[in-house]
Amino acid sequence: MVLLAAYNGAPWIAAQIESIHRQRDVDVDLRVGDDASTDATVAILSRLAARIDLKLIQHGSRSGSAAQNFFRLIRTVELDGHDFVALADQDDEWQEDRLARACGALKAQGGSGYSCAVSAFWPDGRERLLRQELQATRSDFLFEGAGQGCTFVLTAALFRRIQQFLIAGEADSTSRIHYHDWAIYAVSRSWGMPWIFDPCPTVRYRQHGANDTGARLSVEGLTKRLELIRNGWYGVQLESIARLCRSAAPEDPTIARWEALLALPPGWARRRQLAAFCVQGGRRRHVDRAILVSAALAGWI
Repeated sequence: MVLLAAYNGAPWIAAQIESIHRQRDVDVDLRVGDDASTDATVAILSRLAARIDLKLIQHGSRSGSAAQNFFRLIRTVELDGHDFVALADQDDEWQEDRLARACGALKAQGGSGYSCAVSAFWPDGRERLLRQELQATRSDFLFEGAGQGCTFVLTAALFRRIQQFLIAGEADSTSRIHYHDWAIYAVSRSWGMPWIFDPCPTVRYRQHGANDTGARLSVEGLTKRLELIRNGWYGVQLESIARLCRSAAPEDPTIARWEALLALPPGWARRRQLAAFCVQGGRRRHVDRAILVSAALAGWI
């Protein structure tokens, strides 16, 4: 099953759905959740549904963000006997072996979740590989997701557990979380579920003016990320993810320690302890971890 969250995606959504429809060696059940689009998205989806097997889910009101649209989809869809669940953005393009490769890796390696590298591409013809750091740290899930969520594939067992966790939780447990993919990875790692990082890119990651964040290697993407740390937005996300992980794994000492550090009063002692925690098991890429440590020392977290 493929879950696609749509909102005002008229310029790109047909190309994405066509690429999903062309997947080889797998049976695809596509569910599209439209977040009350105001452009031609629904009309395009209706035309595509006449020849492509897709189910359009219209909730009738805006959820407020792509993340909340995905959370709503996850809480409400029925698995219907599917073996795997993949997430799709509305503006990318998939290689024809994307799902077969992901499902094959999950089976062969005994993984529960999967993500892969992507090839970012721009309207001017530029294209660049965005590699993944393949080695998880002790607590990377508290600071970042597992790459782009548009590459995520989950086993039915993991998806069902996440779905039940979200349904059982309080309605506002995810209301402040901006990245659904980070939340999925964080909860999965909290439970000790094995995750596969694939260095092979099977998704073309479209870059355009309406990207939520964009490629980290672009000047715009890097500038936006740094500003989100400096203005405190990232700190709010850290607190929200820590709270979600503690709910998922209340006995985990690493999660408890991190949440306790975040609750310390402002001051140099807090900054030093946050920085030390980040050094020991922060983000996967060394440069990202260095930025994280610097942000902690600067009092931005």
